[in-house]
Amino acid sequence: MKMAKRRKFPIKACVAAAALCAAGAANADDSSVTLYGIADAGLMYLSHSTPAFNGGTGAGREFQLTNSGYSPSLWGLKGTEDLGGGLKAEFKLESGINLANGGFDNPGGNNGLFNRTADVGLSGGFGKVMAGLQLSPFFEMIFDLDPRGTSEFGSMLIPVSENSLIAAIFMPNAVTYTSPNIAGFQFAALYSLGGVAGSFQTGRAYSVGAKYTNGTLLVGAAYINVNNAADSALASVGELYPANVRAYTAGASYKFGGLTAKASFANFKANSVPVSVDPALANSTNTSVNIYSGGVDYFALPDLDLNAGVYYQQDRVNSGGHSVMGAIGTQFFLSKRTSLYAQVGVVNNTCARDGVCLGSGLSVESGGSGVGGLQGLGTAAEGLGLPPGTTVGADVGIRMTF
Repeated sequence: MKMAKRRKFPIKACVAAAALCAAGAANADDSSVTLYGIADAGLMYLSHSTPAFNGGTGAGREFQLTNSGYSPSLWGLKGTEDLGGGLKAEFKLESGINLANGGFDNPGGNNGLFNRTADVGLSGGFGKVMAGLQLSPFFEMIFDLDPRGTSEFGSMLIPVSENSLIAAIFMPNAVTYTSPNIAGFQFAALYSLGGVAGSFQTGRAYSVGAKYTNGTLLVGAAYINVNNAADSALASVGELYPANVRAYTAGASYKFGGLTAKASFANFKANSVPVSVDPALANSTNTSVNIYSGGVDYFALPDLDLNAGVYYQQDRVNSGGHSVMGAIGTQFFLSKRTSLYAQVGVVNNTCARDGVCLGSGLSVESGGSGVGGLQGLGTAAEGLGLPPGTTVGADVGIRMTF
């Protein structure tokens, strides 16, 4: 029987092949791309709905399948590459999902593929610099200070949406810098270029935030200034989009074992009348709304979270106008990635003496949030907000992360 002929490989070729394999393994280890997301859907009941969303002039009861009952449904890609010497390149691409119909969930009418985040940048010992569509440092602070984690139902996200739509949240054409954590202190700054030829002011925005954390105590503050947002890349939600938004917030949280207590204050100034109706408002603000919030988040068991929050809005321009919203929620974790949730909330709207109402709501998804401080078009029943009086709602659903 003839023996198979053994091939001989030069030593140099073996060494070169080994080097290439090692280099390939090193490159694979030094870079990564991660697919992630949240799928959230539930059933929601409201004792009053928003006229503009139910097609009628009244505000009747509403029962619906709701996308993003607790948190936004989304998917995204994020990646890093180690460039050596502690320097890394990073990117993040994120898009909203509407589980009710399988389409996009488009913040502010942005119909782009990645309509929530699309940025790239560098990070290292100096901190992080990113460029693209991003969340503002102001909204990041709102999230840190909200006892209900900016839930889509009955949280600080509702008054933020009511008083700025998305002008205080998503920042297009933006460059951000986030400092490293130095002895618990951290600072972030964002500048959004308007991109309008001949005018550096149109669509321009900037935001700053600073906080101190030590594992138990968090103290923070942030500011945002958005100019001529109605002309920006994300302003496709119609004439009610505010031309200008000015807002600041400050607050603190303290952790007692499994319980975290939070309290904050915020003020929003914006335009309440469409710019096309009164062009003079294009460079001014004519509303002012104070928001006081407080609440707790408590892990009663390792797999059971309970939280509650109260949010009081005060119209500083139209005397007597205010709203009070309260909500409680619970999440039961079936696993690290899947949870069942239930939320109950109530909001009471009191109109100002001149009849103007904030029209505050309970849910972003239902459209019940109205336009809050942007409501300058008469009573809430004539605009987008909920009617005067009390509205009760409940929301149950399932949330899965991947």
